[in-house]
Amino acid sequence: MKTLNFYSIALGCKVNQYDLALLKKEFLSRGWRYDKNKPDLVIINTCAVTKKAITKDRQVYHKLKNLYPQARFLIMGCWPQVSTDLEKEAADLILWGVGDNDGLLKKLALTFPSLSDLPVSESGLLVPSDRSRYFLKVGDGCNQFCTYCIIPYARGRITSRKSEDLVAEVTAAVAAGYGEIVLSGIHLGRYGQDLKEGESLVALLKKLLVIKGLGRLRLSSIEINEVDDNLIMLMKSEPQICRHLHISLQSGSDKILKAMNRPYDTAYFSGRVEKLRSALPEIAISTDIIVGFPGETEIDFSKTLAFAARMRFSKIHVFPFSAHEQTKAFNLPNKVSTIEKKNRAAQLRQLSDELTSIYYKEMIKKLQGQGVLVVAEPNPNGLEGKTEFYFNVPLPPDFPLNNKLQKVVISE
Repeated sequence: MKTLNFYSIALGCKVNQYDLALLKKEFLSRGWRYDKNKPDLVIINTCAVTKKAITKDRQVYHKLKNLYPQARFLIMGCWPQVSTDLEKEAADLILWGVGDNDGLLKKLALTFPSLSDLPVSESGLLVPSDRSRYFLKVGDGCNQFCTYCIIPYARGRITSRKSEDLVAEVTAAVAAGYGEIVLSGIHLGRYGQDLKEGESLVALLKKLLVIKGLGRLRLSSIEINEVDDNLIMLMKSEPQICRHLHISLQSGSDKILKAMNRPYDTAYFSGRVEKLRSALPEIAISTDIIVGFPGETEIDFSKTLAFAARMRFSKIHVFPFSAHEQTKAFNLPNKVSTIEKKNRAAQLRQLSDELTSIYYKEMIKKLQGQGVLVVAEPNPNGLEGKTEFYFNVPLPPDFPLNNKLQKVVISE
């Protein structure tokens, strides 16, 4: 039988990347070959968190369709999960939503019979990765239903993976040499709430921390109301947990936070950040902020600027409002013009650059002459080392590029 080739790309979040890597494992186990030059099948795992994200999905699809006119295309992920217009794109598109690799492979086997030769793997052990750090998906879904977000409709309610499966996967990742494990999920901080009593993110971290040979753990995006005292104290007592949290703010205006259906106000947010920094003064706190949400006035935006500056974020990811048609926020009145959204985004990105520079200089000065552990990662200009504080430091050209934690001495 002819060896078949596939090429795949994941757009959007780390969960999408994990899901696609898990599917990639299934293809490789069935004798398929990963080949970017002449693929028989092109897989695009899509994002639909905003209208802009869907526009990018479509652009990537058309670009790859032009590159590989003879290939079949599988469009999967959140875009086909929430949109009904994809059937019009091309008659030969294979469409799939989120999850159920068993069902997906059975559907694909109608076109590619070799995909039905083996059962689907029971776990993600070990998901293939072309990254220096290992990204671990601990769960899927979200129960928050922010007014601007389509994800709960695309991925459903929270579903947590069993802790014993996660321990097994991290044990395998450590054995494979990975020095940093990144815990990710659509709603990471609510891990375990759908499982038996006693399961939680903190409980999971404690189980992972005792794995022999473990390097360090990093938490991806988490909500401020999930940064509770138990998590703060665990981070303080366990240096293997990276001194970095990505905590989405979304707005510095209480009026806008309420309209977004966010579960906190600015007073609560600043109070938790103060407690976090009291325990971990050097911690890097990055964030997401949406500009131009319907009803956001100049006064609201100025509050966001001032609050973000006061919080001293290490980095701000800025998103001009671009909600999906199926969200409540899409139909809200008092929309902000495109030009105004661009202006506000530019101002916030300038503030982000300033705050990033301040944090970086402070930490470099503090760490100067000290050896810190990094994970080497390639970039267009050479090699960089990812520190536990999430900022990168330049590495010499002969620095070993692998997935292990390696020591480098910080210099200005």
